[in-house]
Amino acid sequence: MRRFKVHTIILLIASIVLVGCSHKSNRSSDQFEIWGIDLSKHQRSVNWDKLIDNNQISFVFLKATEGTLIVDPTYNTRKQELNKRNILCGAYHFFGHRTDGKEQALNFIKTAKLKKGDLTPVLDIEPHRFFKDQDWMIKQAKAFCKKIRSYYGVYPIIYCSSNFYEKYLKKDFPEDEYVLWIADYRGEPSVKWLIWQHTDNHRIKGISGTIDRNVFDGSQDDLKKLVLR
Repeated sequence: MRRFKVHTIILLIASIVLVGCSHKSNRSSDQFEIWGIDLSKHQRSVNWDKLIDNNQISFVFLKATEGTLIVDPTYNTRKQELNKRNILCGAYHFFGHRTDGKEQALNFIKTAKLKKGDLTPVLDIEPHRFFKDQDWMIKQAKAFCKKIRSYYGVYPIIYCSSNFYEKYLKKDFPEDEYVLWIADYRGEPSVKWLIWQHTDNHRIKGISGTIDRNVFDGSQDDLKKLVLR
């Protein structure tokens, strides 16, 4: 894979962050026209024709990897389906609290196979039973981000909850340096978010059961600024 030009991506991220600066607190998720979903093996079946024909989905993030060894078995097939239908898609990595951050990034890079036109990679950091040392977690998450940036020319989007960000990540992953995808089911996050996961209880044609729904704070042109170049 060709490495992406660092200075170009930095300028893009800077413009995206400026979009996030403009938001006002206490807006409803219904006020955002652009939205998307995220999928993993937990959504066992997808009827792609129903999903695409009956919904106005702008983007989809797929789980690719977890830790240094785990690969989501649905990733490759689903990415192919989205590419065939020209739906903007990207991949996320679930952070492992027991393994080396750089090795986790290598697992992601090898599996996700992101290319020009795909969405920026995502690092999903959540509370976990193996989370015991904040300093170690920050060090390994930083190592992950450093490797992703050296390969793609861009820091990954950081996904986490509002509470987790405020308590553990805010100092080392500042809002003016990282694009934030924030999960908060109580209301609009107070931090400078670009993607807001406002519910994990959304129902949609084409997928049985409930899924996450995410809104984007910007226009379609702003969303395109999140793609790799």
